[in-house]
Amino acid sequence: MRTIFVSSTFKDMQLERDAIRDICEPAINGEARKHGDEIDFCDLRWGINTSQMGEEESSLKVLNVCFDQINRCQPPFIVMCGYRYGWIPDKDIVAKSANIYDLMLDDLEK
Repeated sequence: MRTIFVSSTFKDMQLERDAIRDICEPAINGEARKHGDEIDFCDLRWGINTSQMGEEESSLKVLNVCFDQINRCQPPFIVMCGYRYGWIPDKDIVAKSANIYDLMLDDLEK
């Protein structure tokens, strides 16, 4: 089985994420099964439990879960861009997470 991680803002991409789940996934799996394979879409809409965490620890956990899913799904990774920005973590949190995953980031101001 192969997993595709889907990332987007949640509020303006509900219909698109539902279409992936309800239309694309069954159609793709119909073809994939003919070749002995199957795919799964990872959709984090249902959240990550951070209820017992402080803001910094919570932000780091969310970023790390996303990076874990991206790494697990390599390739592929789908990003859907819409009309709004989603959550933008503090640059110090991004730097910590990037260090954990050994990512080289040119500019944390972006």
